[in-house]
Amino acid sequence: MKQMMTIAGGILFAVAVISLIVGGVTFVQIIQFQNQLESRGQVNKKISEWTGIEEFNKQELKGKQDAMVASFVIAGIFGSTGIGLAFAGKSKTTQ
Repeated sequence: MKQMMTIAGGILFAVAVISLIVGGVTFVQIIQFQNQLESRGQVNKKISEWTGIEEFNKQELKGKQDAMVASFVIAGIFGSTGIGLAFAGKSKTTQ
């Protein structure tokens, strides 16, 4: 039983690390997308507003931000649970 708890904790911690990496990559993509939007010319911005593309860009940015927050929340939950299980599996009082 102790060994299963330790292994489950390790797996959950690995999922947390992967989720943390995905959140970091998403953060970099958000920064790049914001820089891309800011570097557009004035004419391009006006055309985007008239055609409705600007609203699509805002929705895409919001979706990326939501994905980043979700990845960090998943990393926090799985990481803390994984560490807790690993410690519980290693403790001498667990039977």
